[in-house]
Amino acid sequence: MTEATSPPGQTGHSWPPSVSVVIPAYNAAATLAEQLEALAGQDYEGDWEVVVVDNGSNDATADIARHYAQRLPTCRVVEGRRRGHAAPRNDGARAARGELLAYCDADDVVAPGWLRAIAAAACRYDLVGGWLDPEPLNDEATRSWHGAYPRDGLRSWLLPYSGAGNFAIWAEVLCDLGGWSDDYEAGAEDVELCWRAQLAGYRLGFAPDAVVQVRYRPGLRSSARKAWTIGINSERLLRDFGFLRELDLPAKAEAVHAVDDGTGALGRALGRGVWLVTRLHYLLGSRRRRGQWISVGAQYAGRLRGALEYRVRDRLPRGPARATTGKVAG
Repeated sequence: MTEATSPPGQTGHSWPPSVSVVIPAYNAAATLAEQLEALAGQDYEGDWEVVVVDNGSNDATADIARHYAQRLPTCRVVEGRRRGHAAPRNDGARAARGELLAYCDADDVVAPGWLRAIAAAACRYDLVGGWLDPEPLNDEATRSWHGAYPRDGLRSWLLPYSGAGNFAIWAEVLCDLGGWSDDYEAGAEDVELCWRAQLAGYRLGFAPDAVVQVRYRPGLRSSARKAWTIGINSERLLRDFGFLRELDLPAKAEAVHAVDDGTGALGRALGRGVWLVTRLHYLLGSRRRRGQWISVGAQYAGRLRGALEYRVRDRLPRGPARATTGKVAG
């Protein structure tokens, strides 16, 4: 197991007496059954449940979840109070009875042994991320539009972080942190929570055997929209956590996949601009090439838009206190 942060002297956790698998779902009728089928096949022998948070769906999402109640140990459907990324995860945490909260997404597929592996890793850490495998559910062209997930550790930017689609956190830790931040309803809520947790002294770890097959949306338009959102949220994160660039933290030194420490922004912006200009011919090429150019261009445009919104116009104080939270009740 690869350690993502240095333990701040805290004792380890015992095996979780109960686990709640939380699945936010919005109009997921086309994919939810495959995810629930994979969960029904898990070999976990402890006490666990599945909580599907129906986030205002107008299709058969809730009906599919209720149908699986006969096959899963406990499968419940709760109604999300509002749309977004953080809100349904907080709603699931409030409804869950497990001492460990394991999160996955309605359009992905957990691999065999996923729940056992992530629960085992949680015995050593306060929050845990697993590996997202893009190969089984996506064609080669679609995979090329997205950054690869490292196989031997977590992604890292200013600090290591885990994606919310393959993630576990102890319920008491999430409660102490105040829940998922409702300032990040548009995305990057997972990065924000992981960074805020590490700054609070909690330990983030990597569980290499906890594997989730991630599903990308194959269309060029949806890929561009996702990249645009990532660009905007990157600037939001820099507004709130840009101070991390100046801190000498063990997690930064030990992260083996750091891709951007937040410095040299002008140089990177110029580099992206040159890349886009010199590869304009990609737009006349294959679907793979078109998607690559569109994804880079959309993220570039999103960062420009986000910089204007969050680092020029927004004069609010920076730092983790800037982010509001969803206030998960204990």
